[in-house]
Amino acid sequence: MRFTHVYVEESAKSYPLTGRILDKLSDANVVTINHYKDVFDRKRQDQILQRRHQALIIAVRDGNRIFKGAPVCQSFGQKNFYYSSSMMNCPFDCEYCYLKGMYPSAYMVVFVNLEDYKRDIEERLAEGPMYVCASYDTDLIAMNGLAGHADFWTELAQEHDDLLVELRTKAAPSIENEAHNVIYAFTLSPEEVVTRYERNTANVNARIDAAAKALENGAKVRLCFDPIIRIPEWEKAYENLIEVASARIDLKALTDVSVGTFRISSDYLSKMRRAYPASEVAWYPYVIRDGVAQYEPDADRKMQEFVCGLLSEHIGREKIFTWN
Repeated sequence: MRFTHVYVEESAKSYPLTGRILDKLSDANVVTINHYKDVFDRKRQDQILQRRHQALIIAVRDGNRIFKGAPVCQSFGQKNFYYSSSMMNCPFDCEYCYLKGMYPSAYMVVFVNLEDYKRDIEERLAEGPMYVCASYDTDLIAMNGLAGHADFWTELAQEHDDLLVELRTKAAPSIENEAHNVIYAFTLSPEEVVTRYERNTANVNARIDAAAKALENGAKVRLCFDPIIRIPEWEKAYENLIEVASARIDLKALTDVSVGTFRISSDYLSKMRRAYPASEVAWYPYVIRDGVAQYEPDADRKMQEFVCGLLSEHIGREKIFTWN
């Protein structure tokens, strides 16, 4: 991914990771700033324009760095479910992404004080085992070549048997790691959805092949059919997707599978609609239930049941998790 500008917090300059990132972005214009929010939280930003001319912000994350899992996210039966954001925003440009309503900017933020994240995790581990999703607010695997955050979380998990880490991606990485407590979660969407709504991501065939290879190499793999998008002839599209995936991947060898329809906080949806007035996904007539925008209840249930039914032909139902 090309960044035209790199904004660097004064407090981040002394971190070795900052130097490594800047060395890789030698063609970008570097601007020193006081705090990342001075750029990231400005009012009246044009996210569409920012995505055409991307900038990176290098910063130090103070305050809380570990958060309890949100209700709209799946815990996969894990009791102590957390997520962490060592990066903000994503190199990909999925039209349905909730980050477009969550953040006021399309610029990416990389936090370089990873030792503080490690300390926070280890302090929480003293209270008991943890399940941490490290890629909800970005794609750490896609950015690993630049920032190395996926490696950081993998190494941290390998140091602690009671820490389980999920790294979710829409890239097609080569994974050779056999860590028993790192789950590589590949989001799979029909080609119709990828082409129409998942700009800049790896094509679905590449993701399927990467997931299959990761399994062969001994890694723990999760497939995520989430979010399911209600496109024309969606039944046929998802039937074809699962047929292709099951032909290339030993689904019985998966750690589990995630299934969920599109849903987003109603507040985030309102902000997304203002930022992306031409978005087809944002302006669908969703139903608001308990502060969450989602498809009509009958359609929502039908979509999840349909996909779960297709998957249950290849994998035990106990390994299929839905979001509600």
